[in-house]
Amino acid sequence: MSHIGITVMTFIQQRQMNNDTRDDIIINACCPGFVQTDMSSHKGPKTIQEGAVTPVYLALLPAGTTSPKGNFLSDCTIKNWG
Repeated sequence: MSHIGITVMTFIQQRQMNNDTRDDIIINACCPGFVQTDMSSHKGPKTIQEGAVTPVYLALLPAGTTSPKGNFLSDCTIKNWG
């Protein structure tokens, strides 16, 4: 449930930021996927480098980006909710 709450908070925060004149603040949520880490007992199919692709992609979006903006992404793809 906490992951759902954080993702919904992302949608709300971006909606609030839409009224802000700064175009260099973009809020998104992402899932790196099932990654080979201690947390997954190294059973995930993705390497750490593969799991980092979507978060790094989002971190490097240029100012003025209109999409993705206020979205949830996995594998650098917007995933629709509900």
